[in-house]
Amino acid sequence: MSDDNPWSYLQPNDVERFGPVILDPAEQKRWSSALFLGGLSYMWQKSTVLRDLIFLHLELKLGDRVLLLGEALEGSKFPPDIQARIGDGELVCIDIIEEARNAMIQRRFGRNGKLGTWEYTYTHATPDAHYDAVFVMQGIGHSDDWTITGRELLRVLKPGGPLMLTEIGFGPQFFGAMEMDLHVEYIFRKIVAGRQRELGDAAYYSIAELQTAFAGMLKDEGSFSWRSADLFWGRKPA
Repeated sequence: MSDDNPWSYLQPNDVERFGPVILDPAEQKRWSSALFLGGLSYMWQKSTVLRDLIFLHLELKLGDRVLLLGEALEGSKFPPDIQARIGDGELVCIDIIEEARNAMIQRRFGRNGKLGTWEYTYTHATPDAHYDAVFVMQGIGHSDDWTITGRELLRVLKPGGPLMLTEIGFGPQFFGAMEMDLHVEYIFRKIVAGRQRELGDAAYYSIAELQTAFAGMLKDEGSFSWRSADLFWGRKPA
C-alpha cells in the first residue's frame, strides 16, 4: 500500500485491537463507500437556507407542471414539498443516482472529458414548452455539456418559466476547508483512498462555467454559493 494512502499508516497495535480485517482493501472500500450513503438526503433536508432560496426562485403555484431531475430525490424530500405547492399539478421526477454511481464505478467519461458525465437525453420525447418550471436538484455535475443540456431544458420550459440548477459538490470551497484542518484532510483522504478513487475526480462545474454555458439563454440570472453548495437560476425569455 502506498505511503500516500492514509490506510498505510495503520499500526500493529491497531491491527491487534481491531483485527486484520482492517487491512483488507475490499473491506476498506465497503466501509468507505458506506460513509457516503445518505449524505445527499441529510444535506438537502438540513439545508433550510438553500431550500427557502430554491422555492423563492421557482415561484411554484397550484396547477404547475414541474420537472425535477437529479440524485436522491426521495431522500431530499423535495418531491412532496413541490407537490404540496402545485396541488393537482404534474410533477415528473427523474432520479439519476444509480446511473451516476455506475458511471463513476465504470470510469465512464463524457464528451467533456470529465469522469462520470454523460449526455442528458431525458426530455428528448417531451413536447416544447411543456413545463412551468424545471428544477435540476443535485444534477449539475453529471451532464457532459451544459450548453446542449441547457438548450434542451429551456426547450421544454414555457416562456417566462424559471430554471433552477443546484449541486452540493466538491469544488474550491470544499478543498479550501479541507486544507485548513488536518483532521478533515486525513479523514476525507482516507475515505477517498478506501473507495479506491482519486481525490478530486468527481466532475464539478463552477458558477462561472454555468454562466458561460448559458450565455445569452436566460434573463433574471442569479447564483448563490454556500458551504460547498452552488445554486444557479434564471428565467426563459418570454
